Amino acid sequence: MRHAIVILVFMIGLTASAGAAHAAATLAGDLPRRAAPGFATDVADGAVKVVRVDKGSPAEAAGLRVDDRIAAIDGAAVSNALDGRDRLRRTLGGAMLRLGVVRGGARLDIALAAPARPLEDMPGMDSFYDAVDVGGGARLRTITAMPAGERGRLPVLLFTQWVSCGSIEHNPQSPWRRAVADFVRTQGLAFVRVERASDGDSEGPACHKLDYDTEVRHYIAAFDAVLSANPRLDPSRVFVLGSSLGSTTAPLVALALQERGRRVLGIAVQGGGAVTYFERMMGFERFYLERRPEAVQPHEIHDQMIKRIHFLHEYLIAGRSPDTIARDSAEMAAVRADIRGLGAGEHYGRPYAWHQQAAKRNILGAWASLKARVLIVFGEFDQFETAHGHALIANMVNRLRPGTARFVEIKSADHDLVSHRTAEEAYADAPSTIRNDKAFFDAFAQTVGQALR
Repeated sequence: MRHAIVILVFMIGLTASAGAAHAAATLAGDLPRRAAPGFATDVADGAVKVVRVDKGSPAEAAGLRVDDRIAAIDGAAVSNALDGRDRLRRTLGGAMLRLGVVRGGARLDIALAAPARPLEDMPGMDSFYDAVDVGGGARLRTITAMPAGERGRLPVLLFTQWVSCGSIEHNPQSPWRRAVADFVRTQGLAFVRVERASDGDSEGPACHKLDYDTEVRHYIAAFDAVLSANPRLDPSRVFVLGSSLGSTTAPLVALALQERGRRVLGIAVQGGGAVTYFERMMGFERFYLERRPEAVQPHEIHDQMIKRIHFLHEYLIAGRSPDTIARDSAEMAAVRADIRGLGAGEHYGRPYAWHQQAAKRNILGAWASLKARVLIVFGEFDQFETAHGHALIANMVNRLRPGTARFVEIKSADHDLVSHRTAEEAYADAPSTIRNDKAFFDAFAQTVGQALR
């Protein structure tokens, strides 16, 4: 028998909008909550480095500091930094976490009680946590948020996320997550998310081991299970939202659900187009060369791109390991050392296989087979993607189904929809407080409205 815990969160005054006076979070299923120890880490020089310690957290009280390097977790040495970070993520709420840290050359032992992560508090939405077994030893946390007070069946928004790992629970500190929360509440949509096997409470492969095909299969199985199990969700009114490289998984997931009899009415993506993955990664490298004027001169770009195209072909098309390619020649070793985001055994935090499998997917073919309204949003100064890759989706879909796809370019916006003065400033992540999330969701609201009429 499953046990459910209901937590009511009351919001008053300026923190809640009209009609959003309370929200409830319900926890069900047999996945335990992970810990919230109050610190964040990153991988630096092959080690797990503390990059943030939260004020008032158990970590701060225990004496953990920024720049500490974690050498042991619960008595076991950290021999691989990526594995070490995954072990930290898997700490259960309420457990005692014992760390061996290195600080200034000295070894210190730190112990802290790690409370469970709080359930999300999405204004005006009731959140329901559950779990689904997707096979292969993976159990995934599902989170369904529905407008508080709404009764009857609801249209559904499914979300496929970016390449980097991390929980997709609501975070009021994130402007984008606040914007999507406002969007689903005002549109009267149920918002369904799946924590990947590497994230949140889910159990399965770590981020640096979770490949593309498995991730897509997990999304399809989990979303289909949620749509089947929850009578409040209307499988004949489904929308899909894909962000960044989630823009490549979104049409694949939507098509699979369509083939299973789910009626996908609309799909919106931002930060990812439909050129081949090989072309996409070539574009990543071209921007890496073009948009760093202090590091690369214009006359150097041609020869650099020729070398990188050869390397990427061997890596993504021939399916070879970057480390093996590097042994082909000193030239390839130099390229391997300078490919953006390419680390030891991972590329942008994901295994080499993730990218190699993505390169085999016919993303444009999936778009062509969908029977849904389409919105594609592109930031003019996107650090990774091209306008062509985005507009390609609208052009091809409208060729097959005239008037069903819309391409929107947001001027001066980057990959995260933050505005900058120049493409070079965007590439350098120059500080900016001007965001364009509302423009994206206003456009999506039009797509939803057209599809539901």
